[in-house]
Amino acid sequence: MVEMVETEVECCKIISEDVENAVVIEGSPELGLIGNIVGWLLVEELKMKEIGHIESKYFPPLAVLYKGVAIRPFRIYSSDDLVLFLSDFVVPPEVTYDMTNAIVEWMDRNNSKEVITLNSIAVRQKTNGVAAAANSFEGLKRLGDLNLPILPFGNINGLSGTLLTRSKNSDIPGSCLFAEVLNQYPDPRAAASVVDVLNRMLDIEVNPEPLLKEAEEIESRLKELANAVQGEGESPAYS
Repeated sequence: MVEMVETEVECCKIISEDVENAVVIEGSPELGLIGNIVGWLLVEELKMKEIGHIESKYFPPLAVLYKGVAIRPFRIYSSDDLVLFLSDFVVPPEVTYDMTNAIVEWMDRNNSKEVITLNSIAVRQKTNGVAAAANSFEGLKRLGDLNLPILPFGNINGLSGTLLTRSKNSDIPGSCLFAEVLNQYPDPRAAASVVDVLNRMLDIEVNPEPLLKEAEEIESRLKELANAVQGEGESPAYS
């Protein structure tokens, strides 16, 4: 039987198997739900195994349905040398700092190679590009070698920001990938751009095609809705 190890701080508890020398990815549903969308694709495409979860009395009262089965809302997955921290809700701000400490403690104990967080940036016009930031100048060079534009200024919200700074204190390389989004709605096409970058960064092969197909379906429905609304607007007020 695999041993489950607890990492507990004031606000939450990580109950998980230990996985040494892994790359850690954090995905949580910020603007455009990029981290969440990419995370679920990684789970499916890499056939990741659930190895633990995070629990807290401060989490919203919910369970997530997956293929009809109720699962915990913040789970930890693993496949080969990759570990994924995946949340299906926005982590409350009052929990973020202590949770970050627990995650970094977990990474310290397991000698994690690096942490990659997934986030987004609001733009007026999309190019489907991905910008990046790091917690060290060495990390910036690596991102530059991948021809990723560096985000020079701004704030990084949620777990992404605190993980970058806290992991730096523990000498764990950290980077953040920012997908371009127009609004708060789910954006599978932007998420697919992040998957392409992860494939190059980690030398993995995750097929982004399911996200592109989902994006096309969403865009088609939105176009139909816009046409319907426009048609209603052109209808005479009286007949």
